[in-house]
Amino acid sequence: MRITSVYRTVIAALTITFSSAISFASGEDIAEIIALREIADSLHSVGRTDSAVIVGENAISLADRCGDPVMIVGANASQGVFLRSLGRIDEALQKYETAMAIVTSGAFRENPGREAVEEIASLYINLSVLNLDMQNKDEAARNAVSASDWVGKSDDAALKAVIYGVVGSVLTGCGDLDRAMQYQDLAYQNSLESGSPDAAFRAAAYAMLLSDRSGDKAKAESWRQKCQSLMPQIESMMSKLTYYQAECSICLKNKDERRSIAWFDKILELEGIDNLPFVKFDCYNNLHLAYSKLGEYQNAYRTLLQSNELRDSLWAKEKTESLRELTVKYETKETQLALAQSETKRANTLMWIFAAVAVLLIGSVVFIIYAARQKRRRMQREMEFAGIRADIGRQLTRQYVEGLENERQRMARELHDGVCNDLLAIQMNISAGKSADTTASMIETCRESVRRISHELMPPEFSYATLDEVVRFFVSKQVDAVREKISFTYESHTDGSDWAAVPDATALEVYRIVQEAVGNAVKHSGADMINVSMTLTSEKLYVCIRDNGTNAFSGRKGLGLESIRRRANAVNGSVSVEHVEAGGTKIDLTIIL
Repeated sequence: MRITSVYRTVIAALTITFSSAISFASGEDIAEIIALREIADSLHSVGRTDSAVIVGENAISLADRCGDPVMIVGANASQGVFLRSLGRIDEALQKYETAMAIVTSGAFRENPGREAVEEIASLYINLSVLNLDMQNKDEAARNAVSASDWVGKSDDAALKAVIYGVVGSVLTGCGDLDRAMQYQDLAYQNSLESGSPDAAFRAAAYAMLLSDRSGDKAKAESWRQKCQSLMPQIESMMSKLTYYQAECSICLKNKDERRSIAWFDKILELEGIDNLPFVKFDCYNNLHLAYSKLGEYQNAYRTLLQSNELRDSLWAKEKTESLRELTVKYETKETQLALAQSETKRANTLMWIFAAVAVLLIGSVVFIIYAARQKRRRMQREMEFAGIRADIGRQLTRQYVEGLENERQRMARELHDGVCNDLLAIQMNISAGKSADTTASMIETCRESVRRISHELMPPEFSYATLDEVVRFFVSKQVDAVREKISFTYESHTDGSDWAAVPDATALEVYRIVQEAVGNAVKHSGADMINVSMTLTSEKLYVCIRDNGTNAFSGRKGLGLESIRRRANAVNGSVSVEHVEAGGTKIDLTIIL
């Protein structure tokens, strides 16, 4: 059993200060950055990662304008997690590189405060988990130990429990069982100290597994008793998964295939297990071997097929080299930093002068810092989501592509088995000279089938985003498409109504109308400015697409306009097109909800 589904710890919404003050953002800016990061984390946790990336970029832009290095590090590190979730590994590495460039600078590490230490530890944990996923075990172990060294400087027991637990899990995956056991014991003790039964349960499960692997059965049983005593308090799926995986591994080691199958079935029955494809792959692969040893070859063949379906999508070897280049680059930089620090000791007197100035500046932001810390403590109670986020990055892209492929295959079957057969029947009726009424009825049936299929072509974006978010993302992407030759703006307003309340069918038609209208303006109007606006009330939806092009709307019924009118009629809407006296064309869409 491969127990490497470890946690990527993302410590979000942290605001920190230095006792030697590099730079400080205003209290309002810090609060806004924290709010943006909280929104992005919430969107990511419910699977709306595209939207999380957009909000995350806004947080990075604000942090860059403020010039606060701590805010920049936190925003870029979080954005790296979101991009990895979408399979955009190269972009994620760029964000990690930006964060590492600041974290490994002498100014940043010269005299870090408590939250700075935690931010550094969090970044190293993210890199260690990513290295382990890419099978770079030496780099994974080195980054994990660096994270433990930094978090050891913190007095936050809850954070120590999480970091030590992840470090122990990474070292387990790297094969260093002795050190892994030490860190799991530390994680367990700090979890009890911070009053977190979930964290203590996970640490005890890993300690049980490590004790069994080391041959100490008595100690393994002692840890098992601790797990069972904590089990009634455990609701987290990730915590239960950790314990079940440990029991599976022990059963396989002891060649108890029947009991291992029972534990694997418990894992596959967990709610939310579909979000963890690596774990499912391990289960199917090991179930295949267990059934084979028991002589149950039909079940063995079934689980082998399930394992093969997942196998090809789980590894991205082409990304490994980029990650190694990042690691080598910053190993060299850290060596240079160690040499520079010896020279820094000669400037202690000057440092204390800056520290005194820093104390005066800190007073102006004490209240903001206190409020941010309170938010961070509340967020620590939700740390169980970190385990889920750890695997979302590896499965979202695969699920998206598989969904498209399944939809394509389904549409092919619909067209072949339905529409094609209907058309053949119509041809045979005509050839046989049957009545026009019969043929017309069959044509109407075929037309309804085509109409039904076309209405099922819902873009995948609508499965996790609202109409407002999809249109906003579409408009933002037009800038790249036209290479900045046209300026695009987007506005949306509501009277308090929820965009999610817009029916899917209506949202799809509105999205297609906006695509058609914007595409016509780009291709034919000669405009250098295009504006899209939407207003939602409890009864109506208003959409306006306006350009300032010199090629005005002619009034002729082209295919584009006719398509727009048909789509509007299909959702109880109306369209008006007019030439604006100041120049350009304005298309208004009104839909009665």
